[in-house]
Amino acid sequence: MAYTDIGGLYQEWGLEQTVVHKGGEYRNTGNLREIELKITLSTLTEAETILDRNIFMPAGMRISHVKVQTVTPAATGVAIDLGLVRTDGTTEIDYDGILNAFPTASMDAANETQNYTVQGAAAGGPLVGTTTANVGHFTCSRTTATAFTAGVIIVTVYYYKP
Repeated sequence: MAYTDIGGLYQEWGLEQTVVHKGGEYRNTGNLREIELKITLSTLTEAETILDRNIFMPAGMRISHVKVQTVTPAATGVAIDLGLVRTDGTTEIDYDGILNAFPTASMDAANETQNYTVQGAAAGGPLVGTTTANVGHFTCSRTTATAFTAGVIIVTVYYYKP
């Protein structure tokens, strides 16, 4: 029932409007902002999928670091990519710009935490440490055909206006 209207805005109707969201932004008192995303690994496919159309990464913001916390250990999958797509839903900003081939070994124990602070760090994507040029939705996918049978992670993206 959802569609993109003539003005390019994504519109949802009926039951699609009542879906529980997968994350959101926290209000902080300082310059550092944060967006938190809850990802259920067993729902991922190899196709880059927008996690939630109500969660945006603003343009002109520097991504300072990314934290990944394991809630439920991952099982059987290989790795995931987390990135950004423009608000039209099809133009790639960088599909692995936040997490690049983030491995199961980094999310296979409850309460395990990983932090990525610089561009090019292992499993940290190329957008970490850079300034975003466009507004984007967060996308996620698994990197191989091997599906995850379990796992829930919380990804927190920290950013600020330079």
